[in-house]
Amino acid sequence: MKELFYELLQVAVGRLECLSRGPSPEEWLALFELARQQKVEGVTYHGVECLFEYGLRAPQDVSIDWMSEAEVIKERNAQARSLSRVTQYYPENLRTLRQSENDDLSTSASLKLQHVYNLFLQRRLNMRLLMDYYFLLRQGKEKKYTPSKGGWAIGLFGIHRFAGGLMWVLQTTLGLEQEHMPWKPQEQEGRFLLREVMRENSRWQRFCHMLKYFKIA
Repeated sequence: MKELFYELLQVAVGRLECLSRGPSPEEWLALFELARQQKVEGVTYHGVECLFEYGLRAPQDVSIDWMSEAEVIKERNAQARSLSRVTQYYPENLRTLRQSENDDLSTSASLKLQHVYNLFLQRRLNMRLLMDYYFLLRQGKEKKYTPSKGGWAIGLFGIHRFAGGLMWVLQTTLGLEQEHMPWKPQEQEGRFLLREVMRENSRWQRFCHMLKYFKIA
């Protein structure tokens, strides 16, 4: 099921043309619920529209609800004085479909690795924010992280392992190309991170894994 969700994300951002198979009515509903949970219902509806060309259509009730939520996001963005700064990295056809929220921290000067790492530690990381980072990397706006004065603690406390895991997640879910990766993908870290984003880790799994991040490298 989640593989179909990742394929839909890639259709939405232009990395795939079609899904590997047609979802069942129940799977379409599950895809919609995942999109809502991960705050990407607007962008993924663009993917849903792209699939019309291939004869893949969600059940009418799901499609109408999905379209309605996408239109609400567009309307809110249209009424806002300005879009979040990070939308400048999005393709023009997706900018008004990105959901913004009152606590949207991505309105800072740029969405950097340290910021994403902090959101992960706070359990606030979701697919919307990962998509922000995906488009940031594809624009070449992120440099490889090196510990420096003021950032040395995070450098020691596991951010490099996190960075490798993040690259694997972006490759798996959004199809990020290797030429846009400042760090080498790390599958083991990435699998844990993706389960965390999808809220699949138990408290014990998270506790055990987080211990690694707070060991001095």
